[in-house]
Amino acid sequence: MISRQDVDDLFQKMRHAGWDMEQKQTWGYFFKDTSETKLSELARKLVGLGYDFVDINQSYPDKLYWLHVEKTEIHTEQSLHQLNQSFYLLAKQHTIQDYDGMDISPADFEFIDEN
Repeated sequence: MISRQDVDDLFQKMRHAGWDMEQKQTWGYFFKDTSETKLSELARKLVGLGYDFVDINQSYPDKLYWLHVEKTEIHTEQSLHQLNQSFYLLAKQHTIQDYDGMDISPADFEFIDEN
């Protein structure tokens, strides 16, 4: 479980690295389960709440499915901690094995495929 201290540490590291945490960032959120169907249902709910669906993929060798959703938004340490807690509860309510946490990228990041 991601603690408030974990979130505080993340924000401190990001600010130290030069990130302006007062600006919108793209936050990715990850859920995992053995059931692709349950994750698809959760994805529909999260899209209805304003999150963008990224993908559901399967990892090996554990064969778990991973749901990835994103939202471009501003978080404070408190708001991200509260969101994490609500995602743990949402996973429990939908009998999803785990809310696995989040990642962050600049909102203006653009992937360039050189192929």
